[in-house]
Amino acid sequence: MPIALLTLLKFGLLALLYLFVAFALRSMLVDLYGPRRRNRPPPRPAVATPVAGPVRRSRKLPSELVVHALSAPPKVVRLAGRSVVLGRAGGVDVPIDDVYVSDEHAEVLPDDGGWSVRDLGSTNGTFLNDAKVTRPTPLAAGDQLRVGKTRIEVRR
Repeated sequence: MPIALLTLLKFGLLALLYLFVAFALRSMLVDLYGPRRRNRPPPRPAVATPVAGPVRRSRKLPSELVVHALSAPPKVVRLAGRSVVLGRAGGVDVPIDDVYVSDEHAEVLPDDGGWSVRDLGSTNGTFLNDAKVTRPTPLAAGDQLRVGKTRIEVRR
């Protein structure tokens, strides 16, 4: 074999070795510090600031929740006058088999003739229409809740 070809192969293998080390180092840094975050605008708040005056309810009131779990068929839960607790614990009203859901994750509760959702201090948060729920937030038909990786559709 000519010397030039051997030298070229040697530098090629050396470059592959450096690439491997760089990818391994990057993987370790991502595991330690998390992925790099892109500058995205913050999500819209799930709750508007209260305005003085009478509360207008122009949105349609929900009457059921449809739980779309990743590994099970959709489950319909009727909203019938009392609060509904969502979570992984045995004593909750709507058990959700999702490792990203806390034991008692969120609660859907009656609120002034309508329904609201509140987070119960969950680890991964409760999201209403992709905005994090930080206080009791009114629900309307057509809203989308997300607890862990489970999506919950709010229906009329």
